[in-house]
Amino acid sequence: MPRWPRLQLLEIGDQTWCPGWLHQHEQFTLTQLWNLRIPGWSHGSLATQACEVFRKYLPDLTSYTVVDLCAGAGGPTPVLERELNQTLAKHGKRPVTFLLTDLYPHLDAWQRINKKQPSVSYLAEPVDARSHRRYADAERKECRIFNICFHHFDDEDARGILRSAVRSADAFVIFEITARDLRTCLCSPLVFFFTYLVTLRWYWWSPLHLFFTYVLPVAPLSLWLDGLVSCLRTRTPLEVKALLQQDGLDLSGWEFKSGKRTVQWPFITLHYFVGVKSLGGLACAIASAQQGLHVVLLEKSPDLHEAGAGIQIPPNGTRVMRELGILPALLQHASVVQHVDFRRYDSGRLLRSMPFGEGIVREFGAPWLIVHRVDYHRVLYEEAVRCGVEVRFGVEVLAVEGAGEGVELGLRGGERISGDLLVGADGLWSQVRGWVVGEGIAPRETGDLAYRAVIPATQLQALRESDAKVDELCRKVAVTSYLGPEKHTIFYPVRGGREYNLVLLRPDNLPAGARKEEAGVREMRESYAGWDSTLEKLLSQVTTVYKWKLTELPELPTWTKGRVTLLGDACHPTLPYQAQGAAMAVEDGAVLGRLLGLLQSHLSQLDLETREKAAADSISPVLKLYESLRRGPTTRKVRAARINRSLLHIPDGILQRVRDFGLGYAGVTYESDWTWAFSYMMRQTLGPDVIRDCEIAFEEWVRASGGVGR
Repeated sequence: MPRWPRLQLLEIGDQTWCPGWLHQHEQFTLTQLWNLRIPGWSHGSLATQACEVFRKYLPDLTSYTVVDLCAGAGGPTPVLERELNQTLAKHGKRPVTFLLTDLYPHLDAWQRINKKQPSVSYLAEPVDARSHRRYADAERKECRIFNICFHHFDDEDARGILRSAVRSADAFVIFEITARDLRTCLCSPLVFFFTYLVTLRWYWWSPLHLFFTYVLPVAPLSLWLDGLVSCLRTRTPLEVKALLQQDGLDLSGWEFKSGKRTVQWPFITLHYFVGVKSLGGLACAIASAQQGLHVVLLEKSPDLHEAGAGIQIPPNGTRVMRELGILPALLQHASVVQHVDFRRYDSGRLLRSMPFGEGIVREFGAPWLIVHRVDYHRVLYEEAVRCGVEVRFGVEVLAVEGAGEGVELGLRGGERISGDLLVGADGLWSQVRGWVVGEGIAPRETGDLAYRAVIPATQLQALRESDAKVDELCRKVAVTSYLGPEKHTIFYPVRGGREYNLVLLRPDNLPAGARKEEAGVREMRESYAGWDSTLEKLLSQVTTVYKWKLTELPELPTWTKGRVTLLGDACHPTLPYQAQGAAMAVEDGAVLGRLLGLLQSHLSQLDLETREKAAADSISPVLKLYESLRRGPTTRKVRAARINRSLLHIPDGILQRVRDFGLGYAGVTYESDWTWAFSYMMRQTLGPDVIRDCEIAFEEWVRASGGVGR
């Protein structure tokens, strides 16, 4: 829909000369618009759609106080309170509290609202929405709401309001019913005619309102013109995000969502922008510890030793890190991928350079990162320790047993340790998996292996000075892949370009049963003889290389048994052809940790005796809920990786030419994808918000079970 530059104009209702009765009539008419429902046409009302936004993005709604900082005489907020709390009451939930404030308090109107709706209170003193003050009680979270008013503020005031919300509140919601597009302008006459109905229904007793509506249509024209002005100055979601990008404003831990919900197509649409401070986590231990749970992490290795090479973290993984609040720390070690380049194996001809960078952030809300595994693990470890996770190294689990209403582990050396539940995050060769599904399911060979090496930048310096192509390859913050028959390679910088990660995938030549061994450099180079000369020069600088057999699991019948569940590679290992292995594992951990936190929050509202029994009865069902949420998405990604393997390794011929032609127009983002289909598939992989989805699923589970503990 075409848009034009934003204009900060003034509405008639903003003018000092506007009569009080006319301003009040406009505000009341807009309030009544939030209740409008037309049978057979309406999708609820503006109020019901706004409440759906609240329920979707603030699933733990009852822990919030909703603060209207620009309430005027009340506006739509009392309508929202009534709609929202009536729905909550049907499900036996306590009401959400609302607080009315304004720079110019309307005490008489607020007192009348408070008498009818006790869940709506007010502050008598003037409140500047830009002040860094918190208004909710200490035991409640605070969500600030801006009902069809945010477009009134110029950029300086809007920045101050957003800065205050980020620094002082836990969430904020901006609602608008206009947009800066042609359709909204053309549909605005609906408000003109709606004014006649409002006057007839609520102002039939006032000669002044009747005259200036039916004889001289001042009220309808004023509301229509103000609606058109609103269209010209309503901000797009990208413009709101731009206002949030302020020096010194820490947005770590915040997630922003926007969208629209149709009420009466094509005339009335609710547009929203939501900011929520995250409570979830990157890994299950950290997520659980952040929400007050006692976590013991058992690690078989004797210490936090350095191992591994580079790793890619796609946006679905970095979003989880932002939820945890450690993205800034990770960015000190990671780089944002600017391009992904595909080249032909023999000539090095560029098949496609896919732009990433800011385009990925715009599409998926988070960057695509490349980082050394050691740096990645260390950031996570330090955060876990900071959160109070008890980490024990050199611990080997020999037995898993049910212990009444908990789980008991037998450790090497005879020690026994018990807990409420056990999460098996012990990788592809998991011991915990055997207890959950039996010993008959084991990893199987795929026929592929990977050479992995890290090349220090100092070893490439002389080569870069003598070869412009090598220098160009090393200067780019890009993931470069050479595609050939049965093989492909991946090359990218880590640690700020001080090292380069190199992965070469080819048919397996390791003995059956062997997992990993140091490979001969000569063997590795001969495997890629005849490939592009630039790649061969890079391989000439490798001094140490390991080869790893690629294995996979059959799909497990279950991930959960009693109070024991699996996570990551222990239940859904994937081939490295989609950069999703680590991302899926951290999504698992975030979802499981968030579900456990939501369960604890829910149980805290019960009395002690009921709480203990409900906790005993709820842990196993919550683990099953976790499995149901994660099984479908991870299964699809594992299958997609197998398909990618075939596409990347096509032998020379007609199919290879078709693939290269299609690849030349493909892109991960909508704006870079000429084919549309590839970016659509990537949105299904990278786009879902697993934290919000699990919160919604938890609320539905509680409703379906009639309330935990009841």
